[in-house]
Amino acid sequence: MAKFTHNDWHFILRRLHSLTGIVPIGGFLLFHFFENASARRGAAAFDKTVEAIGDMPYLYALELGLLAVPILFHAIYGLFITTSSRPNVGGYGYARNWAYFFQRVSGLIAFAYILFHVSTTRIYSLFFKGSAITFADMQAMLSQPIIFAFYILGIIAVVFHFSNGIWSFSVTWGLVRSPEGQKRLAQLTMVIFAILAVVGIDIVSSFIWDQGLLSRAAGALGGF
Repeated sequence: MAKFTHNDWHFILRRLHSLTGIVPIGGFLLFHFFENASARRGAAAFDKTVEAIGDMPYLYALELGLLAVPILFHAIYGLFITTSSRPNVGGYGYARNWAYFFQRVSGLIAFAYILFHVSTTRIYSLFFKGSAITFADMQAMLSQPIIFAFYILGIIAVVFHFSNGIWSFSVTWGLVRSPEGQKRLAQLTMVIFAILAVVGIDIVSSFIWDQGLLSRAAGALGGF
């Protein structure tokens, strides 16, 4: 019976790392944006959404099996990849070299942001508050400029890591092989990044501004 070599295990782990970044982590990111978008409709709508999520059957099992374990694996193995990689953006300033570099940087920022976000929301609500996080809780936290700025940075890092990860996943799994196809996919993923970044920032700003950043911007433009 053939034994797995170090390279075999590395190949499998790299594939799993790539896969978990899309499913389930990427899928949950989109769902998380969708549920938190209720903040744009005010405190009552957001609190009702949080309550509905909290009433889901098998919630703890889903959080552990589909979120905590995949995220920890993706983060830990991602840190291994980051420490063992040697990006050469100085010598080769191509767009994909920079994307590779920022994928590693955004991964580190995203990991720190997710730890902070989960600790101050889900873990805090379970072990310290004893009830679900409310709109008022998020509003009080995000009203602090440093935390608000960190949330903006974290969201940008997360959505870039996910969007650029779509390109890496597609190439790693052989879904897009031609150079022209990979170039077009890279352009598409940057459009996805821009859209998700704007949506994410708009949702976060909804906790401290009525209906979020987009509504404020539209109101400002309407004043001209």
